[in-house]
Amino acid sequence: MKVGKWSFIFAVIIILLQACNVLAPENELLSSMEKIAKYERNLNEEQTVLAELEQKQMKLYNEMMSYGMKQFPKVARLSKEALQILDDREKYIKKEYKTVQLAKEQLNIAEDNLSNVRDEEMKQQANGLIDVAIQRYEAYEELYQSYRQALTLEKVLYQLLQNQHATLQQLQKQIEQINNVYKEVNEANNKFNLYTEKYNKEKKRLYNELES
Repeated sequence: MKVGKWSFIFAVIIILLQACNVLAPENELLSSMEKIAKYERNLNEEQTVLAELEQKQMKLYNEMMSYGMKQFPKVARLSKEALQILDDREKYIKKEYKTVQLAKEQLNIAEDNLSNVRDEEMKQQANGLIDVAIQRYEAYEELYQSYRQALTLEKVLYQLLQNQHATLQQLQKQIEQINNVYKEVNEANNKFNLYTEKYNKEKKRLYNELES
């Protein structure tokens, strides 16, 4: 009899907890936003590593340019090192992209939870945050595609620098293409940073509302 009684009480508690979850979609929304924040922290770490690799590669590039093709053995050796760094950059940009995709999936869950939020002011703020987040991820997609294109062009350049018969015209053309793509990268990055700033402001407002 005692076992049966406690089983019944336990079942009632579960039902009550489930009812509380239904009545508290704000908590579900907050949970989704916290998961997105976790992915954002991972994204920041990946971007830090990418920036370090870019600086390392730029240092090698400047060194190669100071030598010129007259010192081909040195240039060829450094270009091989640069290609290795390029491979690392590719790995990290793919990792970064995967992190963004996971965050986008969680954003969709947050959007679904939003429909159950009863507080209209909170719903409006959360909706504003989600709209900015969507625009931000669209800006990241542009940044990612331009960055991958730049990596492809850089790879060709460093392969050319290992070819003693590469002409100055070939090298100049490749460098020009790289510079043009990096203009697109910078524009996309500025756009992404702008939406990131807006996103952080909206997120702070929503967190204050949810935790009040």
